[in-house]
Amino acid sequence: MGQHRSGSSARGISRGPVIALGLVAVIVLGVIFWFQLRDRIADQGTAAADACVEGDSVLAIAADPDIAPQIQTLADRFSATRPVIRDHCVTVTVTSVASDTVRDALSAGADAPWNTDVLGPRPALWIPSSSHSVNQIPVEGVINGDARPLAISPVVLAVGPSVEGALTAASVDWRDLPSLQTGRDSVPPLGMALPEGPGAESTEMAVESIAASVAGSPAGPVTEEQASSDPVTSALSELALGYEVVPGAKPATTRDALTALATRGDPTTAGIHAVAATEQQVYQTLRETPGTDLTAYVPTGPTPVADHPAAILSGQSVDETQSRAAAQFADFARQPEQAQVLADAGFRIDGLDHPGDTTLTFPSLGPALVPADAAAATDLMQAIQNPITERASTILLDASSSMGDLDGSATRLENTTAALAARLDQSPDTLNLGLWEYSTNLNDSRPYNILVATGPVSGGGYIEGTRRQALDNRLTKVEPAAGSATYASLEAAYKNAVDQYAPDRINSVLLITDSGNDDDSVTSADLLATITETFTPSAPVRVDIVTIGQIPDLDTLQAVADRTGGTLEQVDSTDGTALPAAIDKLLS
Repeated sequence: MGQHRSGSSARGISRGPVIALGLVAVIVLGVIFWFQLRDRIADQGTAAADACVEGDSVLAIAADPDIAPQIQTLADRFSATRPVIRDHCVTVTVTSVASDTVRDALSAGADAPWNTDVLGPRPALWIPSSSHSVNQIPVEGVINGDARPLAISPVVLAVGPSVEGALTAASVDWRDLPSLQTGRDSVPPLGMALPEGPGAESTEMAVESIAASVAGSPAGPVTEEQASSDPVTSALSELALGYEVVPGAKPATTRDALTALATRGDPTTAGIHAVAATEQQVYQTLRETPGTDLTAYVPTGPTPVADHPAAILSGQSVDETQSRAAAQFADFARQPEQAQVLADAGFRIDGLDHPGDTTLTFPSLGPALVPADAAAATDLMQAIQNPITERASTILLDASSSMGDLDGSATRLENTTAALAARLDQSPDTLNLGLWEYSTNLNDSRPYNILVATGPVSGGGYIEGTRRQALDNRLTKVEPAAGSATYASLEAAYKNAVDQYAPDRINSVLLITDSGNDDDSVTSADLLATITETFTPSAPVRVDIVTIGQIPDLDTLQAVADRTGGTLEQVDSTDGTALPAAIDKLLS
């Protein structure tokens, strides 16, 4: 018979469920603890970030004055987002400074001294008017990565309506501008201003477009060879010389020229009818001068463009935080809602409308000009600043024995003829040039030889072909001879130049010598008397002189230059840049 458990005995509890419940409780508590820990870590991270555990960092921006006000607005918006970059709280400062001023400073190197009084704080981000300025920095290691555009504005001619109508009717190209400075056919005198003060980048870009079109490569970039070619230097000389004869005051800056065109109230600038400017500059002038009839003409052909790139700079003063901040700010400025600030100011932004509160039409554009490099751009502006004038010059070259002395790796004479040949290569076909050599007893009757008679370098009739080719060839054949009959040779060359005076040109004799006169057939007094008697105010011929080293006749030669309105340049050596620079100056 079965037995029942005693009523006093207790039933045992199974261990399995208890253990399972315990594990579940542990897991639940662990999960709760993990979420609390994660939230605490996140809160600590947020707090650390908000506290900027690495401190503050200031992103300094240097911006061209045309875009600086809008960049300041965007900088304020960016700073308002309280950006934290690499545990730094970042704020932004903006300095308005001309692109060419910053470009010149950066050209000394990434870590060169920085004039904060002129340039503001050393920037980590530079926003110049265009990539033209970026390309002109001749040293490596200044720009970090590619400088991408923020806002576009084409370079145009700011003109009045009547001039714009004439230019449009004639379909004027960039290459036509030099010949239009003083007027042509149905186009009135252009009087195109060529400002050289700070902020003259639009002029520099227009000059590049002219050179590219003249050289037959309108899309650019202009090469060094093209920049120094005869067609380009001739065209740019014509442009610059045409501006020199424009009556009245010359505006120092593009802004001054735009103001003069807009107001037309100053009679001293009445001869200025055009200036190269960005479309945005014209737009701002129209807004600032209500009622003005200023407009813009875009010459045919590829157009130079001010693309306002964001260039992140390198150097010891720019740390990783600032580099990242510069990149983030540039990305921020490109966002459509931020870029609208730029579009409203007259810049062209893809996908955004142009402002319609002025008469400016913002026409569609063709291809853009590719900017030249630093070397070519420098050559082009030198051609503008030192234009080759219409000139008739006779070179009187000392071929005495001392010119055969070694000076560097070549003789004085070899260095001198090389410098003359280089200048000849850059001279326009309209130049009148001749070449005489002198020493003593070069032939039976006189101490000089006329190697090439003075006349247009494009003229023919020589065994070599043109006068230019004859000059090139005969310069290489000049050899040192004996003594130095400077006075007798200069007297003859001067009389010949006066007899052959060419109207409407600068007439000159260029004497290049390294030795004193050792021929007593003509004394110093004789020479000065002849110069005085021969000089004709109505047909002036100047004597320009280059002396090499120390010579005993300096006072006499200086007196000759002074009496004829000429210039005397002294160089210590023919080896180096001093002699070519002196020759360039005296044949320009």
